[in-house]
Amino acid sequence: MAQNARFIPFVFFLMFPGLSYGQVEPVVVTATRTAQTVDASLAAVSVVDREEIEALQPLTVSDILRTVPGLTVSNTGGLGQPSTVFLRGSESDHVLVLIDGVKVGSTTLGSTSFQYLDPALIERIEIVRGPRSSLYGPDAIGGVIQIFTRDPAKAPRASAFATGGTDDYSKFGARLSAGENATKFSIGANYEKSKGYDVCKGSNNGGCFTFEDDRDGYENLSVQASLAGSVNEKTDFSVSYLSSTGETEYDGSFSNETDFSISVLGAELSIDASERLGMKFSAGQSNDDTDTLKNGTKSDHFNTARTSLGWLNEFSLSAENMVMLGIDFSSDEVNSGTGYTQTSRDNLGGFGQFIGSLGMLDVQAALRYDDNEQFGDSVTGDTSVGYDLSTSSRVTAQYGTGFKAPTFNELYYPGFGNANLDPEESATVEAGYRWKNADSRFSANIFSTEVDNLIAYDAALGAPGNVNAAMIQGLELQLDTAMESWKIGGALTLLSAEQDGGTYDGKELPRRPSEFLDLRLDRTFAKGSVGASLFASGSTYDDLANTRVIKSYTTLDLRGAYHLSTKWHVVGKVANVTDEDYEQASYYRQPGRQFFVGVKWAQ
Repeated sequence: MAQNARFIPFVFFLMFPGLSYGQVEPVVVTATRTAQTVDASLAAVSVVDREEIEALQPLTVSDILRTVPGLTVSNTGGLGQPSTVFLRGSESDHVLVLIDGVKVGSTTLGSTSFQYLDPALIERIEIVRGPRSSLYGPDAIGGVIQIFTRDPAKAPRASAFATGGTDDYSKFGARLSAGENATKFSIGANYEKSKGYDVCKGSNNGGCFTFEDDRDGYENLSVQASLAGSVNEKTDFSVSYLSSTGETEYDGSFSNETDFSISVLGAELSIDASERLGMKFSAGQSNDDTDTLKNGTKSDHFNTARTSLGWLNEFSLSAENMVMLGIDFSSDEVNSGTGYTQTSRDNLGGFGQFIGSLGMLDVQAALRYDDNEQFGDSVTGDTSVGYDLSTSSRVTAQYGTGFKAPTFNELYYPGFGNANLDPEESATVEAGYRWKNADSRFSANIFSTEVDNLIAYDAALGAPGNVNAAMIQGLELQLDTAMESWKIGGALTLLSAEQDGGTYDGKELPRRPSEFLDLRLDRTFAKGSVGASLFASGSTYDDLANTRVIKSYTTLDLRGAYHLSTKWHVVGKVANVTDEDYEQASYYRQPGRQFFVGVKWAQ
C-alpha cells in the first residue's frame, strides 16, 4: 500500500456523512438500461444531479467525478490538460463513457476527453461501479459513466452567466428554452478561455521531456442542444447534440498545441407497444478529432468516429418481474496522418436480462454474447442479489465478468503497436450494505477484481504486451445527511491495485492512490449559501516499476452564492485555499490558489 495521506481521522469522517440533496429518490437508467430508483438498483451507483453541480461550482468535470467513491482522476496540469479517470483501480480505458446513451471517446487512445466537457452543459452524471460488459459489451470492466446533457423540461426559459478569475480566466454563456406540453427544445452555448500557467516543470528524463518556460493556455467553445417530445400517447422521442471546439497548449518536444473538436449526436425513440411490452430504438455517433501542432505548425491529425445502433425490448412478466432483450451494433473508425494497419472495427452484441424477485431475494441477472470483427466471440455475465434486512437496510452481492479489446494505438501505432495482443478479461465479486432514514443514508461496498491479459508496456518486446494480470481490491464508504439548512457529505475509498505476475509482480498500478477522501459542507440561507470541500489523496506511483513517487496531498475549496433577487445571483469560489503544491502526474504542476467570481441571470 502507498504511504498514508494527511487525512482527517477516520472517526471524523464517520461523524459527518455525505450530502443528501432532497428527499426525492433519484432515478437511474445506466445500471440496468431501464429506469430504477437508486434504492431499487442492486449495483453500486452514484448520481450527481444539477443541484449538486451548481453547489460545487466545478471548473471541470473532474471536479465533479472526484466526489464519487471509487473514482480518482489524474490530470497533467490543470484546465484543458489531459484528464485520466480510474474507476475502482481499473485502467482508464476500462471505463465505458456514454453521453445521452451514445458511446464516446477516442478509438486510438481508448479514453474520453473529460477535460473538454463543460459542466455547465450537464444535467446529471450517473456512475455505475463494477463490471457492466454483460449489458454494454467491451470496455465496461471498471464500470460505466453516463453524462446526461441539459434537460429542456428543466432548463429555465432564458439564462446567462459571466465568470472571471485567476490566470486571466473568463467564461460566458447563455441558454434559451422553448415549448410546452408535448415538445420542448433547449439550446445553450458557452465560451471559456484562460492564459493558464506553465504546467510542466521541464525535464529530459520524464514528463514533457523538454523545457518550455511559457504559459499553457486553453480556449473552448461548447454548444449543447436537445429536443424531446411525444408523437402520440404511446411514442416518445428525443434528440441531443453536444460539441466542444478549441485549442489547448502544453509543453512537448514533438508537439505543444492541440486543436480539438469533439461532438456527440444521439436520438432515441420509445414505444409502448402494449401493456407488457416496451421498445426503444437508439442511434448515435461521436467524433473525437485532434490536430497536433509544434509552435503553430501542424504535425499530425487523429480523427476518430464511433457509430452505435441499439434495439431494446422490455417485457413485463408481472408487477415485480421484467425480462429485457437487446441488440447493439457499434463501429469504430480512424482517419489519421499516422499509418495504421487497420482503421475500422465492428462489434455486434446481443443480451438478455432478468430483473425481479425470487422469494425474499431481489435479483438482477444478465448474459451477453459479442462478436468482435477482430477478436471473435466472447460471453460475459452478471448476477446480483439483494436482501432487505429491514425497511431501512439492505445487503447486496454481485459477481460479474468483463472484457476489453485493445485500442488501435496498442495494436497498430507505427513503431509501438503489437497486433498480437489478446483482449483483457476480468472477474469481479463484491458485497454491499445500505442504510437510510428520512434524512441520512449510508453505503459500504467491498470488491475484488482480477484482470487477466493486462496490457502494459513490455520492455522485452519494445511494445505493449499481455504481460501480466492485476488484482484490485477495495472498500468504498459513503454517508449522506441533511440537518435543516446544513448538508454534510463525504466519501472514502481504500484501494489496493497491484500487478499480479510479470516483471513487476506485486508492484502497485500507477496513479491509483491507496486512499482518497472527499468531505463537503454546505449551508443555505434565505439570501444565499456557503460551502467548503476538502479532498485528500494518499501517495502513489507514476510508473509500473514504482520508482517515481507522487506525494500525498490535501486541498481545500471555499465557495459561496448571494441572491441579489429572484433572477440575479452572484457566485464566488476560492480553489486550493492553502496554495498546496502538488501533482497528480510526475512533473506536471496542479493549479495553486485560484479565485473566481461570477454573475448569473435566469427567468
